[in-house]
Amino acid sequence: MSDSGLGFSVKRFIIFIVGCAVAILIFEGMGEVGGSMIKGQVSKTTSKYHPERNVDDRIKPEFVLEDKVAVANAANSSVSSSADEWNAEDSCEQVIEGNDMLQFNLKEMKVSAACANVTVILKHTGVMAAEIMGHNWVLSSDADFMPVATAAAGAGLKNNYVPVDDNRVLAATSIIGGGEKTSVTFSIESLSAGDAYTFFCSFPGHYAIMKGAFKVIA
Repeated sequence: MSDSGLGFSVKRFIIFIVGCAVAILIFEGMGEVGGSMIKGQVSKTTSKYHPERNVDDRIKPEFVLEDKVAVANAANSSVSSSADEWNAEDSCEQVIEGNDMLQFNLKEMKVSAACANVTVILKHTGVMAAEIMGHNWVLSSDADFMPVATAAAGAGLKNNYVPVDDNRVLAATSIIGGGEKTSVTFSIESLSAGDAYTFFCSFPGHYAIMKGAFKVIA
């Protein structure tokens, strides 16, 4: 091989190497630029969804709900207002409700001693049948409450779970189911202001929860 040929070959080889190096540099540069562009686009697209970015803004509701305490107070006030209306001491008619959750809506009932007779209206606001979730309203003295309540189951549904001809029962309604209403009217002449009386539901087991104080106000 001649020197000129060798020189030519070496020269060509060097040019080839330099060309490859330049190509690599250009390729890497383009890769970095492209990578930066892609990274920027991804960042721009996803940053607003990042779990820690603008958390407060993203969880902020479109509108502000009423303060829970205020709502609760308003609800309590509404219930209290209704209860006060039903429990007005000069009213001889009292209204009480029972529901499917074994609850009376009142824990205390007041009547005036001036009433010749008192009418208690019971409303069942639930939907369950009387055989399953029936309610009644029974009145007795505090002392007789438990004996009457425990004896009620033996009376059966046909007797509205009220012991028959039991003088300890001062008043009682019939058993009703969801959506129904009943009432009882009775004299309070024999009841004394200041004495302790209890009203309750005598459906088996209900009396443990569904009960309250009945007061005669002089």
